[in-house]
Amino acid sequence: LALDRHGAGETCRAIGEKPPENVFSFDRMKRLFPNAKFIGIARDPRDVLTSAWHFFHQSHPRPDEVAAKTAFISSALPPLDNGARMMFAMTQRYPADCMIVTYEHMREAPLPVATQLFRFLGVAHHEANVAECVARSSFTALSGGRAPGVTQDGSFFRKGVSGDWHATFTPEMNAMILNALGWMFPRFGWTP
Repeated sequence: LALDRHGAGETCRAIGEKPPENVFSFDRMKRLFPNAKFIGIARDPRDVLTSAWHFFHQSHPRPDEVAAKTAFISSALPPLDNGARMMFAMTQRYPADCMIVTYEHMREAPLPVATQLFRFLGVAHHEANVAECVARSSFTALSGGRAPGVTQDGSFFRKGVSGDWHATFTPEMNAMILNALGWMFPRFGWTP
């Protein structure tokens, strides 16, 4: 029913649903919708954690910020690891129906990546259509006019950059993340 609301009254070639939890329910979705496709968007987990920290915790100052961040990271590592492993497993089970792109590549080359995604989904991918979609989904458009790098803590579109984790986490926190999730860095081309 939620998917049906997205296309109510319109003829749609594709309808998207974006909750991260979909990585765990794609097998069920595939049974309900045999033509379903999955696009996983991988992002350097340090930036994922930075974004989550600023979204959920920044407005609650703590006397021991290092301890709070360390506890937050520790609690988030298992689900991040599980989600990434599930994405890779799905590409093995459904190679024609699953695609993974990185946030960083989308930021660096939005038009080619969007074109590739549109082809994968089987929707119109002529240049003007792709360019319009990229413009409408840019950080500036979605954040209400802020340029990437202009921060608004608590916003779903907080900063729109890669590598911001350096300003949030200590080297020890980085080592903790790499110890748990470093296995995925070579696969996505991230620098430890």
